Amino acid sequence: MTVYALKVVRKKEVVEMLFNCLKAGEGRFGWSWIETADLRELRERIEESGWESLSKEEQECYYGQDFLLDLRDGDHVVYVNVPEWGQCTLAEVAGEYRWRYEPGDFNHRFPVDSASVRTFDRNADIVPAALSRRLKLQGRWWRVYAQAEFESLLGALDRGALSKPRTAESNVAELGDRIRPTLTEIAGHIQHTHPAKDLESLMEIVFRNVPGVRDVSKQQGRADHGADLLVEIEYGPIPGLMQSKTIAVQVKSFWGEHNESSAVDDVRRAFEYHSNADMGLIVSTAERAGKNLERELEGLQEEIDKPVALLIGADLAAFVLRYGGVFLE
Repeated sequence: MTVYALKVVRKKEVVEMLFNCLKAGEGRFGWSWIETADLRELRERIEESGWESLSKEEQECYYGQDFLLDLRDGDHVVYVNVPEWGQCTLAEVAGEYRWRYEPGDFNHRFPVDSASVRTFDRNADIVPAALSRRLKLQGRWWRVYAQAEFESLLGALDRGALSKPRTAESNVAELGDRIRPTLTEIAGHIQHTHPAKDLESLMEIVFRNVPGVRDVSKQQGRADHGADLLVEIEYGPIPGLMQSKTIAVQVKSFWGEHNESSAVDDVRRAFEYHSNADMGLIVSTAERAGKNLERELEGLQEEIDKPVALLIGADLAAFVLRYGGVFLE
């Protein structure tokens, strides 16, 4: 799929005509005011007899418009500032270039799927920042080299996502969406470099860097009684009135989906043995939690009436990067 952005003359009647044509299934483009401006015929003459075989007007109608001959099914066009300033209208191309002369301009034509025609605000939060930037005027037409971002926009429009103005907060949210797959990849690197017991040692170091943590006790072998780590954390707004809580941490080294529930059983045993444990935490390098793990975890929370959290995949990577910054020095 190739995406083209098209600029039009800022005349109300022209903008309305182009918008109505798109809704009727036809895209149109200008510099085509003479009867002999059919781009297919002009290209043939150039190939046979050279550029100089065209009249001055034919040259003007051909140069810069010949990209229309490359349009194919599935390509997309985006008319910038149509139907209003700041808005854009997109359509999916449904065939190759065609010519039909009518007195006046905009006789270069191509079919579009009328059902695909959508209008959006190029500065809305559903438009990725890189795409929004590419839809600022750059000439009479230009290629939009932001295909992934364009496909993201199409998905948002298909879902009927509400369009809101872009803000600093929405930009941060978009950045988070883009970073998250990278964080999942980092979780895989953690799994690769710290399998099994090595992961427990890594998490011991990381937890010691978390503000408020007073002590991290690594439990050994079969004597761990379901807790690989016991983390004592102190919190409160006023020194002297601080409260202390103990987290029973179970660490699991996984690839892909974490679905088996042994970690939940381990945390249950940890609560039974370590009477001072106030909270539970399962740490997993897996990409995501499976339904069985989620179901068993919810059951444990209801059973013991104590908070139990899951730190997995991208969230684990973010936690390690935040509090294990020493690894990046």
